[in-house]
Amino acid sequence: MASTLIITGMHRSGTSLIASFIQAIGVNLGDNLYKADCFNVKGYFEDVDFLEFQSLVLRESCRCGEAGWPDWGWTESEWLDREKFQGYVKPARDLIQSRDQNPGIWGWKDPRTSLMLDFWDELIPEARYLFVYRLPWDVADSILRQNRPIFYSRPDFILRIWAYYNRHVLDFYRRHPERCILLNINALLQSPHRLAELLETKLKLKLASNSVPDLREIYDDRLFKSVNLTHPVVQLLRRISPQYFYLLEELDRAADLPSDFSLEALEGEGVPAEIWPLLLHWQGLANQLEVQSISSRCQQEKAELQSQIEQLQLEIATMKMSKLWKLRSMLGKLFRNRVSSRNPVSGTTTDKE
Repeated sequence: MASTLIITGMHRSGTSLIASFIQAIGVNLGDNLYKADCFNVKGYFEDVDFLEFQSLVLRESCRCGEAGWPDWGWTESEWLDREKFQGYVKPARDLIQSRDQNPGIWGWKDPRTSLMLDFWDELIPEARYLFVYRLPWDVADSILRQNRPIFYSRPDFILRIWAYYNRHVLDFYRRHPERCILLNINALLQSPHRLAELLETKLKLKLASNSVPDLREIYDDRLFKSVNLTHPVVQLLRRISPQYFYLLEELDRAADLPSDFSLEALEGEGVPAEIWPLLLHWQGLANQLEVQSISSRCQQEKAELQSQIEQLQLEIATMKMSKLWKLRSMLGKLFRNRVSSRNPVSGTTTDKE
């Protein structure tokens, strides 16, 4: 069996950039790649068959009717029925067999793989993994520039998905560190030679290309933007959602190539006057979302109670149609008539027999 290298990480985290480098050094990422568009002008480097397969599995495994982005395997409850994954083992094996025919290193890149790591690891137990993570505010900025309506109206979804994906990546990395590389894309752009070194020294992969290209020859800094830590949005996020900063620190502590982010340095910054309007706006939005959530829960509880009432009414109607109910009703009526005949006037004393 040929060596397999799987590239993944949260969407808009630099996985396409890394995949372009991986393909340039001779790793076969597939012949039918998803076409470039205005959001990724240099290409996505995603095998269409793997992309469509994983998109289908994740959509089918999400909770139906719940707000979120099922194509990425995420809805608000973060409930994913992984038991359903087992129903797709056969087509997954077929995909692997169709790619694992030629000598050398093959693999694929798709952010969705972050949520299916254990599934693939059972099928390809010797696979190696290249995990990429990016600062959460940079991911949010990149996704918001795509103008997807759901993320424009609920920007908090982006950060929650960022955390969801990276928790899965971090968990898998901690369990299989010897077969994984975890790196921050910003740090890699500062030291591009490190990727080839890590592939050869840590993952023991024999690269096909004799001349490893410089990542900077592929990278276009006009297409890869980064938000400054002093930006009001970063300061706002630090105050309303510190959990994302803590997760970023966890990723950095585990990473083979961490970012230069420092929460301590950020904590030393004062509160810029520019963020107070943002804080007030965010608090108003949070209150509005909480009211909507409470209203939604009340409507759901009302619907459930109405369903229970209808079920009880149906059961009562069924009981009343039964012979036993009719007999009991007749006996009850006879008993009431007997009592009434023995005590015809309310308040009088019944004669002793």
